Amino acid sequence: MLRSADLSGKRVVVTGATGFLGGYVVDQLQRADATVIAVADRSRTARRPEHPARSIETLWFDRPDKLAESVQSAKPDYVVHLHAAVTTNRSAEAVRSTLETNLLPSLDLMTACAEMQVKRLILLGSGEEFGPVTGPFDENTASDPASPYGASKAAITAYARMFHRAFQLPVVVLRPSVVYGPFQAPRMLIPQVLQSLFEGKEIAVTEGRQTRDFIHVEDVAKGVVSALVREGVEGRSFNLASGEVVTVRDCLERIERITRRHGLIRYGALPYKTGEIFSYEPIAETTFSALNWRPAISLEEGLTKTWKSVRDC
Repeated sequence: MLRSADLSGKRVVVTGATGFLGGYVVDQLQRADATVIAVADRSRTARRPEHPARSIETLWFDRPDKLAESVQSAKPDYVVHLHAAVTTNRSAEAVRSTLETNLLPSLDLMTACAEMQVKRLILLGSGEEFGPVTGPFDENTASDPASPYGASKAAITAYARMFHRAFQLPVVVLRPSVVYGPFQAPRMLIPQVLQSLFEGKEIAVTEGRQTRDFIHVEDVAKGVVSALVREGVEGRSFNLASGEVVTVRDCLERIERITRRHGLIRYGALPYKTGEIFSYEPIAETTFSALNWRPAISLEEGLTKTWKSVRDC
């Protein structure tokens, strides 16, 4: 059975290594003594000086259609593909942009990895592949995307299965739930709220009736490494989830208690977005057993860590 120790000395390419999740994945791989090579969009350099990707070899690309070429030049044993254009844009223009920035580069990468005969390729999916599912869903739930981004990710998952069956590509698709943690971009809900509370500013939010599964970024990064080395999981997709489903309001009220900053969050001041997904309850029991992985950081602990990173920055 493969273990993280089996990555020692192996060349592991991480696309999107300069991003939020990428930094944590690089850190976990370095702990496993892997030789990590970053492949990153030149326009997306690491924001913080201590980002792990700043200390490793980085191959830059200027256009999405050059990503696979950069990966090939690194001659990897393993590839973790995190690079993607995440968007909430549901306009017709987003259909073409997600095709060009997400789907086509991923297809090129799968083709390149099949030709190179890499030991494992990890692709990152999304819960948006399932669309507006009501109630719990697992890996076998049919995809029904309601956004261009979700459709691009669902297509990538479908092609990954095809590449595994037709070309024996050892690929695994991981679908993290709602990822959060220290140094996340402030446009996301949790860091946005924490920053506002730190500055003593009011912040408008919805009533917060949506249910979500929040998972700490460190747990996701460990799940990625587990999927890299676990035997017998090729050609499959897995949900990376905490198993703790809460309402958005419950999450924000926990933040108020942790920060001791009350009265600044204006619940109900914003309307729900058009097409808002109210129920998001991924089941990850299959993942826990198949990957020998289980999240270790509770929501309370994770929010506390994230608040400390904002407060002490």
